[in-house]
Amino acid sequence: MKGIVFSIKHRERHYRPQYHNRHITFASIKRFFSRYSIELLFSLVFLLAIVLGSFSLDRVSDDTLQKLDFLFLTNLDNRLELAPFDLFCSSFASGFVFVFASFLLSFTAWGMFALPLLCAFRGFGVGLSSAYMFSQYSVTGIGFYILIVLPATVLFLFAFIMSLKESFAQSVLLLKTYFSSTYDAFLLRRTKTYLFRNCVILILVAFSAVIDMVLWLLFAGMFNF
Repeated sequence: MKGIVFSIKHRERHYRPQYHNRHITFASIKRFFSRYSIELLFSLVFLLAIVLGSFSLDRVSDDTLQKLDFLFLTNLDNRLELAPFDLFCSSFASGFVFVFASFLLSFTAWGMFALPLLCAFRGFGVGLSSAYMFSQYSVTGIGFYILIVLPATVLFLFAFIMSLKESFAQSVLLLKTYFSSTYDAFLLRRTKTYLFRNCVILILVAFSAVIDMVLWLLFAGMFNF
């Protein structure tokens, strides 16, 4: 009997979960930042640009806001009059412009320096359009933005950060080929992967446009402006 009891205790000690391995350590934090440093950098640029755009509303003229309506939501009245397919096309075109610009910059050695500016411009427009909606429609505008505009914006942001990261890595690799021919074969192999990942990114952009269209159709009529 004692042998059975000691055997069970021994097994309990042997299979006892090691909880101390689950603690967050400095090495794990360092590993996380080293792995996702590019994504975190673009996310920080995007957030800072949002803040800058939201505080710049008073210095932007109405004519400029009208010109930016194709890329950002700055004219709610016109958007409410669009048909379902027009809503999808408007949302998809707005996102596609930025993703396509990121794609083109990946094939230039100086693209790595222009990509943060592209990210900042998108963030500036998001901050500008959100501040415009909040200032024009007060609490109703805030609720409208959170319920209808924000979900698709967050999904597009995820796809956009992916696009910027892939383009940045491709541009850096292209720059290296100018100084060493050993990167030529690797660049060719990675380009195939890069093109495939951009197809996935385009699918995410289209999906965010579908979500944007559906939310506008379902909930836009609930708000009175």
